[in-house]
Amino acid sequence: MSKRTIIEIAERVGVSPATVSRALNNVPGVSPDKRRQIVAVANELNYHPNAIARSLQGQRTNTVAYVADVSNRPAADLLFKDFITVLAERCARFNLDLLIHPATNGAANLADLARLLRSGRADGLILADTRQHDQRLKLLAEQNLSFIAFGRSAVDVPYAYVDVDGELGIYTATRHLIERGHRRIAFLGMPLDYSYALHRRDGYLRAMREFALPVDPQHFTVALTNESEARLTMERLLALPEPPTAFVAASDMLAIYAMSVAMNHGLLAGRDYAITGFDDLPLAAHTAPPLTTMQQPFDQVCDELIAMFLRVLGNEPGPRQVLLPPQLIVRATA
Repeated sequence: MSKRTIIEIAERVGVSPATVSRALNNVPGVSPDKRRQIVAVANELNYHPNAIARSLQGQRTNTVAYVADVSNRPAADLLFKDFITVLAERCARFNLDLLIHPATNGAANLADLARLLRSGRADGLILADTRQHDQRLKLLAEQNLSFIAFGRSAVDVPYAYVDVDGELGIYTATRHLIERGHRRIAFLGMPLDYSYALHRRDGYLRAMREFALPVDPQHFTVALTNESEARLTMERLLALPEPPTAFVAASDMLAIYAMSVAMNHGLLAGRDYAITGFDDLPLAAHTAPPLTTMQQPFDQVCDELIAMFLRVLGNEPGPRQVLLPPQLIVRATA
């Protein structure tokens, strides 16, 4: 709306345009009665304060930017749609707008994130798809910009984060298979430059080490990014003289691709071999047979992300590092 609308509201209520601006932007100095009158007239005229104008005045836009890496997406990122739906709902509960900001993890992206915040389009960032040595976190922290991370990194600066304990999750899944008598257990992993992929790998290695089981290099695969790579790996594993009797996949999609290859060889999960996934996609309960997997607590993740974002934005007390456990969902494949 134009400046003339502010003047119209001021004339209708009998106050100055500056008072209208203060009332609509929740600035102190306006009586509750006048504020109610101004808001009522603004609603009648369908007037909404401009977010960019508020940012130029040093006020909040009530917008959070979710920065997701769009380069080299691993198979697990088919989960993104379900996750972002929950996050958007949580934002709405707190009258926050959600801005999805696609980005690459290259050097050019570092300055882009700082520009995004300084442009006034968002009050702060939720940075996803963290890398093991993520320089974006270091840049944002050093420039004292408002952000939190969905995921951990080994950078040597303090930063706030929420994460799901992927190491614990894969450890739990691997132990579940070991306790059912499996000894030749293969690992199907994702690119290790992503922190969550590294943690999930470590969970497999921890369980194998704890039970004194050797890790056969032929059974250990990482850097799987798509269906073709997963299928080729599964074909290779099944062709071994002594193929694995169980498979731990770092994502549900990797598990589903592996099950499809095994099915082409006449092998049925839960009968001829065991397999587990990670994520608990809606599809996981409807595979044939239903997939045993580690469930990410996305409702809790999104609650913690928004709560921590608001704490960081308001410099309020409270935890700055939250690590949530996934839950083993036992179905028919293990």
